[in-house]
Amino acid sequence: MTLARLPYKPLIAGAMICLTTFQALGDDKYPNIYPYVPIDSNYISERIKVLSEDENAVLNFYDIVDKKLTKGKSKQKPWTSTYWPLNQGLVANPYADNIFKAYNPFRLFSWTFNHKKLVKRQDKVHKNIDELTNEELDRLAPSEKYDLLLGDKDFDLTNRLVDYMQRWGSKKEFGNLTRLDKVGGGAYQYALNLMDQNGQSFDDVWPQAQGYLGGLTEKFATDLVEQGKYNSIANALGEGKRIALSQESNYVLEEKNSYMATWEGICHGWSLASGNMPRPRKIVTFNLEDGRKLRFFPEDIKGLLSLLWANSVIQDARWFNDKGQAQGGGVLMEGLRCNQKNPAKDKWGRLYDDAPDAYSGKLEPRCVGVHPALWHLALTNVIGKQGRSFVVERKVKAAVDNHPLYKYEFEYFNPYTGKYSDNINEVIERINDKDVFRKFRSNKARKIVGVMTTMRYLDWARPTREETDHEDDDAETDIVMLYDLELDEKGNIVGGQWRSVKDGTPRIVRGPRKTPGRKGDTLNHRQPDFFWLVTKNWKPYFQETPGLSTWKDKTTAPPQDWTAAASDAHSFEYQETHAFGIYRKCNVFHKDTGERVSVPCEFKINKPQPLMNVMNVLMERSK
Repeated sequence: MTLARLPYKPLIAGAMICLTTFQALGDDKYPNIYPYVPIDSNYISERIKVLSEDENAVLNFYDIVDKKLTKGKSKQKPWTSTYWPLNQGLVANPYADNIFKAYNPFRLFSWTFNHKKLVKRQDKVHKNIDELTNEELDRLAPSEKYDLLLGDKDFDLTNRLVDYMQRWGSKKEFGNLTRLDKVGGGAYQYALNLMDQNGQSFDDVWPQAQGYLGGLTEKFATDLVEQGKYNSIANALGEGKRIALSQESNYVLEEKNSYMATWEGICHGWSLASGNMPRPRKIVTFNLEDGRKLRFFPEDIKGLLSLLWANSVIQDARWFNDKGQAQGGGVLMEGLRCNQKNPAKDKWGRLYDDAPDAYSGKLEPRCVGVHPALWHLALTNVIGKQGRSFVVERKVKAAVDNHPLYKYEFEYFNPYTGKYSDNINEVIERINDKDVFRKFRSNKARKIVGVMTTMRYLDWARPTREETDHEDDDAETDIVMLYDLELDEKGNIVGGQWRSVKDGTPRIVRGPRKTPGRKGDTLNHRQPDFFWLVTKNWKPYFQETPGLSTWKDKTTAPPQDWTAAASDAHSFEYQETHAFGIYRKCNVFHKDTGERVSVPCEFKINKPQPLMNVMNVLMERSK
């Protein structure tokens, strides 16, 4: 089954000032990006309105204090679960209650070891499903229980998850590659279409057309123009295509390793499901036709909900038309992933980006974390004002580690002395020579205030087969971070800077290659990498399949036509194709020279989802 999708549009294009030059600041040189170049204060206010979907978002520091939004928590507390590691088969993993079995080193690090075990289950377990005892049924994986409930003894959902595990482990994203167009040749016509639509010149639209559809033809045509053999791309395309066809076999896809990171899984599904779906509180039991009992523990239901959200198109980025109207997609995100293993540190002990990103090729403010003003206002408006949780990538590093964040508290300190006070007048200071970051402030900033924020998020935990689940059972973690906020004369938040220590001025420790800081100080690098949330109107993404027979006795298996409907949900195909406005490029390399060229490619990814009708019954009965 395929589902119509809207074309992707970037969320934060042009949001940050991203130049590739460096500026001298005394004896130091830093790149012309944030935190050394302020972002537009108007962007801060407009972006918060977009993220919170609230035109009346709170943007003034004094209003935050007066409205008692200095601390807040979501109306619904998210629930703890695991991130369902991919190298253990996601929710096809028949997880072990015993911690030593669950974290056997072979199972933890080797996806191939786990994959072989899961494949063997098809013969040892699936084919003998009718002979299993009640106790053995209890130990089935969440997806296996779901398949059995539907009477599917071919275990369609389970096998699709195992297949995805193998595809990703062996070929990464190329396991879902359906079209690789090395020759290309379609960029020129695409550029002409853009010219007709937008009234722009060829030079204006060619970079986009080349970026979308350019392949070897466009590469060789460009070379011919640069060599002076042709005076235009249009005239060079014919010979460019002849060269491309003759050279096509010399360009090959980059090889992918078979390593699967231990952090890969469906944390993006769990972190959203736990903040929006009801908590499964108790075991749900079904009576099978042969008299056996099939029991879904709360953790089993959590796993299926996590898979549902992970594979839903709600994960698409929300995008907007030229008038700022939302057109599609469910996710709103702020910040950029840090892909550096060891980001640089400035003389204030703060992380910053000193080299172009390995993936985008651009020098961008990634490892500096989310802008503190955006972070502060998102906490205030989404959690404090609206009572909604959101997802945070809790640390600045390459591994992605999503967690549902539901609670925060601000404490204010004087940015020059580092002293805390409940008296606002004692912690807000005029910007003067004492301000170590004064060169980087917004031109609208007149005052600054120090903030220590404590955020509380749900941590993941090893899955267990407990019969009940309660808020007291959750694993929670607090993280404390330091930053300042820039205020204009009226108290509107117009900027801010991250701090490694409260007063912003760590002393340099003597000795080579030492980390800057006071003796005994631990520098705070706890700024979030990025955060994201789903649109308020998320429920339309999770509709039941209509027209199915009524499931009268919900202590037994559902009617037979539910199995066919479930098969349709399992076969959902997520298409990253031109037909859906997605223009992906893949890198190919010349076998002899190593020259890299980006060429058009398309992907079709099976993202199996549990049937929503079944999930609603499980949630209703597990209240």
